[in-house]
Amino acid sequence: MRTLWSCVLAVSLLSGCDDGGVDCSQGGTRCGEPYGVKLDSVGYLPGRAKRASFVGAPGFSVTRADGSVAFEGVAGEPVSAPDSGETLRVADFSALDEVGSFRVVTEGGAESPPFSIGNDVFVEPLRAAMLGFYGQRCGASVALEHDGKSFAHAECHEQDGAVTSQGGSEVRDVRLGWHDAGDYGKYTNNGAFSLGMMLMAWEHFAPALGALELAVPEAGGDVPDFLDECAFQLRWLFGMQLEDGSVADRVTTTQFDAMTTPPEGSLDVRKLSPPSSVATADFAAVMAMAARVYADFDADLAAQALAAAERAQAFLGEHPSELRPDLSAYTGGYQSGDADDRLWALGELWQTTGDAAHLAAFEAAAQSFHVSSNWDWADLHNLGLFSYVLSERGGRSEELVARLEGEVLQGADELAASAENHAYGRAVGETYYWGINGVVARTVINLRVAERLGGEVRYLDAAVAQLDHLLGRNFYGRSQITGIGHGAPKHPHHRPSAADGAAWPGLLVGGPHGNDDAKPAATRWVDSVDDYQTNEVAINWNAALVYALAGFVPSN
Repeated sequence: MRTLWSCVLAVSLLSGCDDGGVDCSQGGTRCGEPYGVKLDSVGYLPGRAKRASFVGAPGFSVTRADGSVAFEGVAGEPVSAPDSGETLRVADFSALDEVGSFRVVTEGGAESPPFSIGNDVFVEPLRAAMLGFYGQRCGASVALEHDGKSFAHAECHEQDGAVTSQGGSEVRDVRLGWHDAGDYGKYTNNGAFSLGMMLMAWEHFAPALGALELAVPEAGGDVPDFLDECAFQLRWLFGMQLEDGSVADRVTTTQFDAMTTPPEGSLDVRKLSPPSSVATADFAAVMAMAARVYADFDADLAAQALAAAERAQAFLGEHPSELRPDLSAYTGGYQSGDADDRLWALGELWQTTGDAAHLAAFEAAAQSFHVSSNWDWADLHNLGLFSYVLSERGGRSEELVARLEGEVLQGADELAASAENHAYGRAVGETYYWGINGVVARTVINLRVAERLGGEVRYLDAAVAQLDHLLGRNFYGRSQITGIGHGAPKHPHHRPSAADGAAWPGLLVGGPHGNDDAKPAATRWVDSVDDYQTNEVAINWNAALVYALAGFVPSN
């Protein structure tokens, strides 16, 4: 049988598509050969579900690097996939728990890229995703290496906030934090949301994340490397709080930089916007989380975070109506109502302090909210609901807890069923819109919360399936994370990458969607620097990816 082992083994499993000039746009290639079997090109965990998708006759085998057969099976009946315009079979080789390197070969001669089975298959993807955050650092120089390549930028945006803010008189130092996306803006709503998912990952998977060694400048100190990276964002957020406790909505320019502008070449004046209630509430929420997360590592930082959270909440209490400033002079989106953000703030403040007033206010507000399986920066109530429903504090409403637990489990059942029935394992089924890859990753939060409440194995298998989808079990057969897995994106809409002519590693691209009704939705991703609709990167997508990966890495 035709194999490509001699070629592919010369190339790291974790590198991007080495296409040799061959067009990879409609399915990843190596050495000019297409891979007809779509699967997680990084690998699978022993004891968890292992599935691949392909077109053709049902027989398949899983072969070792030496060509010997490790597993033989028969794929399921053909499954229609309207979102990709295909009819596929799903091969299940979950029973194979042998550690090593493998590929799937069908009786019709289709092959997969090589992949691994092992307990540590997601460790390097997680490290890369964290490098994605390190590479997004603002107000500091950055130097990193990945897969034998070096990436660097000089200190940038040194004057952030050092001018009078529009609509106010305060001058703030807001030089740190992460660049938000493919642009260099910094937005409190999305920045706090992203950090909130990271801190939730710590609270749920601290042993694994505490053991994770990262190549960040602060590595090796008393604070775990993971929390060092989070603290870089936290310290920027401190500067966004104004004297009255409110929080500036963003710090940006009036227009985006040219696409090939490196961070240090972005020199336009960046002013603080006026405050918003959305920013203030999200700030209060994530500061309350930080207060409890950092308490065991940096007592002063934890105390500073709690004081900032309480000041922000006091401002919100004094201003119950939504505060939405004119942001027309600032770049970027991220404008929505504030009810969900206020709920999140109350939930985290109660979880941190145990204050009965916060609990009462949260439970009153929560009557209007339900657990959502499809959520993003504009509807953050899930974060507050999850913190509440998982809390071990006493005094909660039994009725509300029961209702929310039921919604979490019902939603997880639906997500798991979708992952099991969709030809490419997507928990969101045939849903597509801007940043859908981030949504796919974020469903893992729902599934893991449900697993913590109910413990069903299928929730874990559905969660792993979302990583599989992002790492190659998709229409393209390509990873959606720069520098990781087969056929990784080479041309993300990301200014440092465009300036360097090489994709910076560890960044999750937005994924397929769009309005071209002539093409099925799943086929609309374009690996082009100009395609911001499907190939941009963003920290809220990467944070969801970090959470998804963190739950499946070993703690030693």
